[in-house]
Amino acid sequence: MERGPLKQRALACLLTFAGSMCMTLALFASAGSSSKAATSFDDAASVRALALINGQGCSLSSVPVPANEVAQATPLPSPAGSASPSPSPSASPTVPPGQPGGPLYATPYPSGSPEVTPFPVPTPTPVESGSPGPVFLQRNGAPPSIAPHEQGTAQPSPSPSAAPTLRPGYVAVLADKVTGSTKPGVPGDATGNVHVFYRDETLVGDRAHYDGIRTITMTGNPYIINNTKNSILYADKITFDTIAQKATLENGRGESSQGVERGLVYYGAHDFVADQHGVSHGNNATMTTCERPRAGYHVTGKTIDVYPGDKIVITRAILWLGGAAVFLIPKLVIPLRTVNDERQKPQFFPEVGYNSYQGYYVKARLSFGFTQYYYGYYTVEFYTKQGLTLGYNGQINKKNGRRQTGINFMRVQDRIAQQTKYNIGLNDTENFSQTLRAILQYTYQSAFGPYTQFPPSQGLNATLTHTQARESQTYTFTKQSTGTQQSSRGFGFTDTRQFTQTLQNSFSANLNRSDSSYGEFTSTSTGKVTDLVHWLSKGVDYQLDFDKSYTKTPTGINKEPEVTIRPNMPFFSHFMVPVAPTLTIGEYNEPSTPETTERADLALNMGPLNYHFLNNDFSASMTVNQFQYGTGDLKASVQQNMSLTSRISDHINNIIGYNESNYNGPGVVPFETLDLQTGQNTKNATDTLRFFNGDIYNLSLSFNTLFNRTAQPVQYTFTLRPTYKTYLNLQGSFNPGPGNGFYQTATQLAFPLGIGGYVQFSGNVDWKTKGRINNKTIYYSRIIGDCYEIQLTYNQDSKQVNALLNLLAFPSRGVGFGLNTNTSIIPSSFNGTGF
Repeated sequence: MERGPLKQRALACLLTFAGSMCMTLALFASAGSSSKAATSFDDAASVRALALINGQGCSLSSVPVPANEVAQATPLPSPAGSASPSPSPSASPTVPPGQPGGPLYATPYPSGSPEVTPFPVPTPTPVESGSPGPVFLQRNGAPPSIAPHEQGTAQPSPSPSAAPTLRPGYVAVLADKVTGSTKPGVPGDATGNVHVFYRDETLVGDRAHYDGIRTITMTGNPYIINNTKNSILYADKITFDTIAQKATLENGRGESSQGVERGLVYYGAHDFVADQHGVSHGNNATMTTCERPRAGYHVTGKTIDVYPGDKIVITRAILWLGGAAVFLIPKLVIPLRTVNDERQKPQFFPEVGYNSYQGYYVKARLSFGFTQYYYGYYTVEFYTKQGLTLGYNGQINKKNGRRQTGINFMRVQDRIAQQTKYNIGLNDTENFSQTLRAILQYTYQSAFGPYTQFPPSQGLNATLTHTQARESQTYTFTKQSTGTQQSSRGFGFTDTRQFTQTLQNSFSANLNRSDSSYGEFTSTSTGKVTDLVHWLSKGVDYQLDFDKSYTKTPTGINKEPEVTIRPNMPFFSHFMVPVAPTLTIGEYNEPSTPETTERADLALNMGPLNYHFLNNDFSASMTVNQFQYGTGDLKASVQQNMSLTSRISDHINNIIGYNESNYNGPGVVPFETLDLQTGQNTKNATDTLRFFNGDIYNLSLSFNTLFNRTAQPVQYTFTLRPTYKTYLNLQGSFNPGPGNGFYQTATQLAFPLGIGGYVQFSGNVDWKTKGRINNKTIYYSRIIGDCYEIQLTYNQDSKQVNALLNLLAFPSRGVGFGLNTNTSIIPSSFNGTGF
């Protein structure tokens, strides 16, 4: 059929209700031959209905219609165990929900293939009283039905180019078919892929009934999805108040990917009430991150509050492992966003364990706080031998951002030592203005740990900072004390000024007093003044440093002053060997000698010189220092470093290193602490031979000599990783000579054990005691139901056993265990409860 120009057709109706007027304009168009008329409005079998509802009026001011070719929407995911959705009718494939590059959810917005573009709709006339009924707009092209939560065979709906743009307080209703009256204030029904658009949410279902006053009742697998499509609420039936824009869900249950790093968070309640922003409240709550909570874990509670993109709050929460209740949490706060503050990170499971000093124990952290202005957690720890430990860690922030206060308190009952100890911490920041800030910090600590006994210590730090564009001043006060044995006080002032882009000056003055009663009572007062001027010219960097201390006890070196000159000439870097000269001159005073004289130091940093030949890389550098003093003394030092890296084959490397230090001149003249020289020239050479095959295995042997006719130990490191999850590391040394040989070998081993299980081990093999393993630490982890991880550790030295459960949905909030070839693979403990 030959296509002609687009023909447009408009339908406008003027509706009057309770003495007020609401105008609605419905526009349709169809593309066909020039001799064929447009489709009739009465053909309701193939139309889509739209209604805008508001407590004061109705409008279709902005309802975009998609183009002839529209992108297909991603189908709504089915629950675990249900059938997969049918393929999308779109010619271009879409990424399935939950997969990389694809959305988690996508509302199957209705569309079809409209054939005209509507004209602008006039602004409605305000209604003086009463509540108008829905106004229906029908268009060609009925889309497929929605994909309900309980089924997985529904086809996805085409997605329009844009969702309806609503004025505040307005509601839009779309459906495949409308039955009943279309007059405002009269009940009506909509069936087939019904969508109700309002504020930040979309209500979707198979059938909707409007009571003609203010309520829409949605049935047929209804759900509510947010505009960002990362949170969804299902229910058996949803009742929606079009004026208050609140939805009441019967047997509501939700899914969200907000703040979840793996999988989803699932929650539900007997009755849910959700407002226009998606904030929900319900009773008889449940929550889990497991697809099969009965096989994993779940949390039940009295009430649940869901704040999209922020948090979930459950009161009187009970933690269940399978069918067993294991832990009670008065209030559980689960963040649905990235959390960097440790005080906002929840702990779902308690930590249990045993050590020889405190006995068996249970540690729990209970979060609190509904807003970002007040939050934190309580700490509860019970030890069978030591007693009960209670803690509080809270953060209080003013809404205007001017003040932040952190409070940390811990009461430690020690029945073993027959005393009660306290740890207290306070951190307060006050922003008086954008240029003036004060910080106050106070700590008191009497509990240092189960094996450590020290006198109580306390500290006070106060800082006042005034900052402007090109200058800043800081005033400080510090006070520290350890029992009655030692105390100190200090005052400080710092002034920094940026005169120009190349000229800066920093001045500081400090006064400190220390008292000590260890043995004989002593008291020391010290004052110190420093001033640093930095000037960067075009070719030279100048620095003037004045540093002088005033004290009864002679110590240190006074610079009165010192000038450092660093040329920055381009030609220095174009020599065969790069040269960086530095000249330092000044007058110095050493009170302990005592000695006051001038000093000059000319330093030449040459290198590095890099040269590549065949399969070898050679590098060398040298530093020369020439010292001259006002007393007539001369000193010099030369330090050299060289290395040669040879690639023998694809699996063998060899590295030879050599360094040498030469001194000339008196060792402790004229100063005893400045430019100290031992007078002994030293040299050292190393040879490291490495056998490797990618990251599968690596054997490194390191030989060392000091050129003193004494054999040095041979260092060895062997690493083996036959599979991705299997790892072995051995480190130690061989000492040549009679009665020596191998002493200890540090061993780290990791390997999988069973499905989802993992073992890590570390210890020292003592070859002098027939291979006895000392300092053993064993870690075992196992993933249960792809939902949570059980972690067990044993440490031989402290006779300690720990057990903890971490949720896979929140890995950054739990304790991380992993292989690290640079440090021990076994952590010392799961989490810290002290300061």
